Amino acid sequence: MSTCFILLAAGKGKRFKSKTLKQFINYKNKPLFMHSIDKALKSNLFEKIVLVTNKQIKLKNKKIKIIRGGSERYQSSLKGLEYIKNKKFKYVFIHDAARPNFSINLLLNLKKHLKKNK
Repeated sequence: MSTCFILLAAGKGKRFKSKTLKQFINYKNKPLFMHSIDKALKSNLFEKIVLVTNKQIKLKNKKIKIIRGGSERYQSSLKGLEYIKNKKFKYVFIHDAARPNFSINLLLNLKKHLKKNK
């Protein structure tokens, strides 16, 4: 069953009050958004990871596709969904790049429950 992980990283972080956008702040020696990417990769649940951002980023992994986001979160979500529209994914996970403190176990449980429920 093919599953996609869309990571939203185009936000402006208006309330964060920093020159650096929250999702690009370094945390434990890497940008915050990379913690979510690394967990998604490590979980082996996803055939494709779509990083939706407005910043120039280069990542060397065939599973990751970087696309341009919108000016608001809902627009970035829509752009991510439009990108995968014809790719025949059964499940799609959408996550906010500024919140990387989820566990791989959570991802596994979510997918397990998706299979059990319509």
